[in-house]
Amino acid sequence: MVWVERIVTNTNMKKFRDPHQILQVWFSSSFPIGSYAYSHGLEALIDDKKIKNKDDVKEFLDALLFYGTLRNDYIFIKSVYKGEEINELILANASSKERQIEMKDMGNSFRKIMKDSWELSLPENTSFIYCLAKAGLHFDIKFDDLIKFYLQSFISNLINVCVKHIPMSQKDGQSLNVNFINNIQDFLTHAEKLTLKDVGTTFFIGDIYAIKHENLDSRIYLT
Repeated sequence: MVWVERIVTNTNMKKFRDPHQILQVWFSSSFPIGSYAYSHGLEALIDDKKIKNKDDVKEFLDALLFYGTLRNDYIFIKSVYKGEEINELILANASSKERQIEMKDMGNSFRKIMKDSWELSLPENTSFIYCLAKAGLHFDIKFDDLIKFYLQSFISNLINVCVKHIPMSQKDGQSLNVNFINNIQDFLTHAEKLTLKDVGTTFFIGDIYAIKHENLDSRIYLT
């Protein structure tokens, strides 16, 4: 049954006009890349009583943003936007086997949806952030817009892990989300000069617990 008359018949995705609308779809919890299945080592930290409250979560996420994975992701995405072909470098910088699986599995899920629903083909077995950057370029999304959505989505996902499993109150979770709007802007202000030469991390406890997660007796998340 036809409920409404179709007015728009051209499905060419390049015709989209609002990049924020595209980004809202890509970073929606309903977008099937499976990000909810990953805790990025947080499950092991919570299990070992290293993270017990809102302040602990904030400290972990600040370190991840300013000194860890998200700092590197910023550099990698910006470099792809500049034309660098660095997928192998991105994968080589995974701190553990499970982190690399996380990169590839989310990348392959994103790639499949891009091909099936968004009419964009991306290389197989590439990292999520590589695929994301390539898609952003294809749809003419500004780097500044994409990186803000990416960082906020990543952090919000991990806050949700903590709300469920410390457990932490919804109020504390939302307070952290609000706090990191400012923290992300602060990070971006100081990150403009970062290049591939600056790739690295000093957030060693996060990497150690990403490895420790592989050997938990029981676990909910894949990383």
